Amino acid sequence: MKRNKRQLYVMIFVFAMIALAYTCRMLDMYDIGNGYPGDVRAALYIVLLALWGYSIDRRIIQKPVLHCLRLTDALMLLWLILRTLKYEVITDLTVARYLWYLYYLPMLFIPLLGVYIAMSLGKSEEYRLSGKTQLLTIIPALLFLCVITNDLHQKVFTFKSGIPGNPGNGPYYHNVVYFFCLAWMVGCMIFTVVHIFKNSRVSNVGKRRVMPFVFCCATILYGVLYLIGIPQVRYVFGDMNVMNCLMYMAIYESCIHCKMIQSNSGYIELFEATTLAGCIADENGQIVLRSHAAGEDMICPREGQKILTPDGMRISSAPIRGGFVVWSDNVRPLMDLRTRLNENKLEMEKNKKKLQDAYLVQKRLYELTEKNHIYDELEVKFKKQTDQIRQLLEQCKNADPCETRKFLKEILLIGTYIKRSANLYFLSEEYEILPQQELRLTVDEAVRAMTACGTECGVLYRTTRPMRSADVVRLFELLHVVAEKTLGELQSLFISVSDDEMNLSVECSIDLSVIASQEVTVCQDDGLWLVRTQIGGQDNA
Repeated sequence: MKRNKRQLYVMIFVFAMIALAYTCRMLDMYDIGNGYPGDVRAALYIVLLALWGYSIDRRIIQKPVLHCLRLTDALMLLWLILRTLKYEVITDLTVARYLWYLYYLPMLFIPLLGVYIAMSLGKSEEYRLSGKTQLLTIIPALLFLCVITNDLHQKVFTFKSGIPGNPGNGPYYHNVVYFFCLAWMVGCMIFTVVHIFKNSRVSNVGKRRVMPFVFCCATILYGVLYLIGIPQVRYVFGDMNVMNCLMYMAIYESCIHCKMIQSNSGYIELFEATTLAGCIADENGQIVLRSHAAGEDMICPREGQKILTPDGMRISSAPIRGGFVVWSDNVRPLMDLRTRLNENKLEMEKNKKKLQDAYLVQKRLYELTEKNHIYDELEVKFKKQTDQIRQLLEQCKNADPCETRKFLKEILLIGTYIKRSANLYFLSEEYEILPQQELRLTVDEAVRAMTACGTECGVLYRTTRPMRSADVVRLFELLHVVAEKTLGELQSLFISVSDDEMNLSVECSIDLSVIASQEVTVCQDDGLWLVRTQIGGQDNA
């Protein structure tokens, strides 16, 4: 009820000032008062806009919206000051014309500020407009530049005689840039109201949500009727400058009234009606505002202290601007819980050492189990190769140095195969895609082993992307098969690997056509065996 009364008083005051200003306008129209009513009217509107800006500064919470509304109010004040200077003070035609051009500074930038306000609603206080959004200022800046330089090109207003400032110009005509300005202003206004309505988080304000649309449509309708030149509109509603400022004020006030723009009005009533037990105290600790749930015995504790009552109620305070906020909460459940937690803590400390020992034993057991599992898998996977190594080692015992060297080369090749295969086995278990570097390390180690065994080897990489781990395993297995088939007869080997295929040029006396399959093609050309297999690569890995 108190809030409604205050709003009523404010509305009566505003309408009284507008009515008084309108009366002064009518007196000035009939030349009553020797021009003083016109000055009083301008002063009333300027004071009204200044008071509105002050109230906006006190009410609006969100800083980006507040900054835009401040700039809007400043531009409207500038607009009315320019209008007052033009009609009440300036007599020189050129100066008056440039004051008229300056009207378009607020006319073009106020709609842009409305767009920024709409885009800032619902965001945090740290929200800042993006760089692309701020580039929108280029449009009104360019349009205003065209207006202020109209005397040079007359693309905004065209004068009858073609010479700006000529007293005999009579009426002027709108040119193409003027209609761009008009489209910019109307488009920004419609976007602002629609965006505010669309992103409003308040859904239960009923018909009040259409108020901004009503004022927006009224502003556009008034502008159209004014531009058409209907005498009754200009006679009854006055000049466009004042009407547009009042309409912008009405649009933003209706948004605030509909809760589309957040304000801090109604906080006292909300605080009193809350179910939380709280108070507001002044700097001396005296309670100045108390919620209905707060008892009369609630006092403000000293700064940094808390009061704990026997029934488990804790009274706390925190400093705020101009005083303290005081609140109480029931900590009895927390006290009981803390007692139980202390008891549980003692019990847990007793069992902590036992749990740690049991965990370490279980961890070691899991590690040994996993190691044995991996060892068993690798033993089964490479049983054939390990048996070969044992046989070769047995043969080395009674062999001559030449044969021993041959057997050691075979052991080197088999050991290299086991090492890289085991590595690829672990990698393929964890990763589906392997980088190029892993393929190169695998092939390079195989090449070094064969080179050490006396085979002339070379490798060329033309890969540009990762590969599936299954493809890398298959390529290495193919190298192993070729090396195994040509063991002792392999003279040279050249390997070429790209994203799509792997080519092997093998110089040997062994028939390699036996390794041909659905995935591997084998042909002979000039004594060289050409082995080719396709590769399925992966992008974006």
